[in-house]
Amino acid sequence: MDDLKIKQMLDRFLFFYDKASLENADPERRYELWKEHYGFTFVPPGYEKDQFEREMLNYAWDKYSLVYDRIKYFEMDEVNLQELVTPVKQALQYDEPISLTLLFFVGTFETEPFILEQDHEYTICFPIETEWNDFKLLQEIVRVVHCCKSGLAPSQTRTLAQLIFQEGIALHTARQLMSKQANVKTELLWSREKCSREPNRIMINIIPHLSRTDYEALFSFTKGTGASGYEKEANFTGWIVVKHLLDNGRMVGDLASVPKEDVDTFVERSLFSLLNHAYIIQPQE
Repeated sequence: MDDLKIKQMLDRFLFFYDKASLENADPERRYELWKEHYGFTFVPPGYEKDQFEREMLNYAWDKYSLVYDRIKYFEMDEVNLQELVTPVKQALQYDEPISLTLLFFVGTFETEPFILEQDHEYTICFPIETEWNDFKLLQEIVRVVHCCKSGLAPSQTRTLAQLIFQEGIALHTARQLMSKQANVKTELLWSREKCSREPNRIMINIIPHLSRTDYEALFSFTKGTGASGYEKEANFTGWIVVKHLLDNGRMVGDLASVPKEDVDTFVERSLFSLLNHAYIIQPQE
């Protein structure tokens, strides 16, 4: 049986926010209160912890008042975690029990969900200050089940190839399940993303970087600009590579079975296969 829990850090955040607001605290005092009463964030590797936290808190502070009620009245009971986990496990053909905690917290409006793992126990840390996104939550659950099945890491210790592979499986699995669950067509409008204009160039330029594990590479190919000068190059590459594999008869459960030590080579071969099929999207005006 799965060990599933839902927790929150919203009360701690509200205590900090109310106290800082009541004191009309300056940025230095706000940061002191933040550390004392809340102090929860994801600090990317290579960043000075205090400096990063200060900058992000200052960036977000004036925006919190706009979403105060969303934070205060957020209902965790609306999320039935088992109803989300079960279809993901079925799609990825994984039968073993998993230990998963869904932790809701308040980020800084730029914070992405992230996954922590210790002794095969996973925690999805999910920010709620921005508009709720069922699709994104489902993606994170797919990542956890994929990690359980393949042995891949959910953190920054991955290679770029592993990140691409995880992203592609998460996107396609979540899309399939959302379409069934909501009985609506869930479209990923890559046509709106500039990276979709030059798929072949993006794939060719990303291949030399597949084995990199440094945060600079993982960041630049997702939230930054990659080797071809576009944002989300790794996400887009994962989407088209896994789509290519699915179109050729593979199943997401089959792909999730690829062991972590084989992923780099598997992704590289899949990219060359896709390039050989002359994957072309017409440039947009």
